[in-house]
Amino acid sequence: MMSNNNNNMKKLKQEKNSPLAVSLYVLSMRKQIEEEFESKYSKRINYLVGANNELAHDLKTCEEQCTKLARITDNIVLDDGGGSSRGKIYSDGRGGIYQQQQSS
Repeated sequence: MMSNNNNNMKKLKQEKNSPLAVSLYVLSMRKQIEEEFESKYSKRINYLVGANNELAHDLKTCEEQCTKLARITDNIVLDDGGGSSRGKIYSDGRGGIYQQQQSS
């Protein structure tokens, strides 16, 4: 009879503690999943962020070079081969051109 009471007491304690055990299990599984996720993807994320920063730097450098070239072309005179009555063609520095008529 004593052993039966002990078994009942153990079962009763297990039933009372089971929500706590489930909570601890869920918490430990969540932590394990987070650690696996972080170890699996953090390196990839860091690599992609670094690559993005490098591309942004390259883009900025290219834009600066384009701006410099546009300033240079602002005052370039495009010769039409000489002797033409059309006059000289100038760049406006924005990709457009305009023509200045030669005075006779």
